[in-house]
Amino acid sequence: MLKFLAKLSLVLCFSIAANADQQTLFDFNQEYQKATEQNDAEAQYHLGLMYTDSSYTKKRQFKGIEDGFEQQSKAQPDYIKAKEWFEKAANQGHIAAQHSLALLYYNGQGTKQNYLKGIEWDTKAAKKGDAVAQYTLATLYYHGTGVKQNYFKAKQWFAKAAEQNYSDAKDHLAVVTKKVNAIVAKQQAKKKQANNNDCGCD
Repeated sequence: MLKFLAKLSLVLCFSIAANADQQTLFDFNQEYQKATEQNDAEAQYHLGLMYTDSSYTKKRQFKGIEDGFEQQSKAQPDYIKAKEWFEKAANQGHIAAQHSLALLYYNGQGTKQNYLKGIEWDTKAAKKGDAVAQYTLATLYYHGTGVKQNYFKAKQWFAKAAEQNYSDAKDHLAVVTKKVNAIVAKQQAKKKQANNNDCGCD
């Protein structure tokens, strides 16, 4: 379980790096203005990134700027603020923000750990084609983490991520496909046995 949670944290780091155009630096003041005055979902997502990891902002003291302080050392992650901004963007249909919000729920960062909420947001992102969300859902269903274990759903999401050449998805798809095939074969054998018993064919 702890190993899996550590993996989810790594997925959070990867998804942020992937979706932020490889460590693009954002100007906090500009993004804050667009996010608040224009209700710009992309800017809201960028603010979430900056609160998650201050290396995404040109102004390292971005927490202080919002709070009215001009000087502040490099900020620590503020997941509560990150969640607020990811949520604003996610509610406007921003796919990367939906996945980032889901990961905060999985890891219990800025909120209580809640897999159901996380799965709800990741499903929205996955249905819109987000490969990272698809892979994350597949992993959750495969391990039965926060949700009932379901190899069929895991296969479905691994397949969708694999179609987009997501790293590791093809290997995991091969593994889960064997498990699904074994379950189907067992069900068919059981059904055949039941039919034989009903007709007295033994």
